[in-house]
Amino acid sequence: MSKFRKSAYGFAVATMLAVTFTPLHSASALVEWALAEDAVSLGVTGVSPHVERTGNADRLWYPSLAGTAISDCSDAGVCTSVPVATPMMVSDFTAVTLPNGTRRAYFVAISPNAGTKSVSSAACLTTACTSVGTSTSASADLTVSQNVKAWGVPDAVVTPDGKVRLYVVENPSDGSCTEKLASYISADGVTFTKEAGWRLENGISVDPEILRAKTGDWIMVLADGPGCSDRVQKLYVATSNDGLTWSTPQKISSSDLSRLDPTGYEVSTNVFRIYFATAPAGQGVNATYTIKRGTIAIKQSSAEISITTGTTASAKSTITCVKGKVTKKVTGVSPKCPSGYKKK
Repeated sequence: MSKFRKSAYGFAVATMLAVTFTPLHSASALVEWALAEDAVSLGVTGVSPHVERTGNADRLWYPSLAGTAISDCSDAGVCTSVPVATPMMVSDFTAVTLPNGTRRAYFVAISPNAGTKSVSSAACLTTACTSVGTSTSASADLTVSQNVKAWGVPDAVVTPDGKVRLYVVENPSDGSCTEKLASYISADGVTFTKEAGWRLENGISVDPEILRAKTGDWIMVLADGPGCSDRVQKLYVATSNDGLTWSTPQKISSSDLSRLDPTGYEVSTNVFRIYFATAPAGQGVNATYTIKRGTIAIKQSSAEISITTGTTASAKSTITCVKGKVTKKVTGVSPKCPSGYKKK
């Protein structure tokens, strides 16, 4: 799907290189992720963006007073407005390419007369998805009162077996830092059924964005709730083998600013360009949010990156060798026991 499409453009990061890594799994406890923010000013105000690589630009969908707005942003960080054929009066927009090649959008739609809001979907009327058709609620479970807070922000992903999974933020107890991440599954991308259990809990389960969805290899970037910890929202990375059971999210941003609503795509193996909303810490609902750009990649120390060559050094391991009552430990890329010793 286009959301995960690897782009072919050249992408330079000051302290990171697009290098080749071994695919990750949730059991990879030693892997550490790092966020490097780009020194560009996009000039885009808003929250909850969705990004896809389109030609030589990043196409951003984000809420505005006139509905969902669209901009194309160059690698240099210059964003230009894209005309919208028909106003899309929805928020939290995301889109996928279904296995049959058609495009479908997912979003939160409000019904003022009914006093409800719902996670809904609609067919994209063009490949560019600058307009959509008639929307339908994804599930009866995904229609709630318009007054419900800490709810929604859907992210859609095509699973390795060709289904569509929706990740949706819910808050059954309506408390502070009690948000939970639910998932819903569909065979056709239109009608969804809730999956048992929670994907993540305890507040670090907000604004999900699946960056990779491969068999045995899933990566998500997300945020914590506004009432968690020091009440400054931060970004996290979690991994999974199946998209259902996720590792404990790893924090990748500090509390100098509020950072939330991440979206992104893979540039090269384990290197992701992301966009996210940010605001000065402590301003809460009165804050003015702007959209920033950055890169998520594995920390150099974890992957043993060689910056001079742009390659990943082979991981070292340690073995134990014995000779009679003498024991030695040997460390190396492919360690071998000395002559006369046997590997324990």
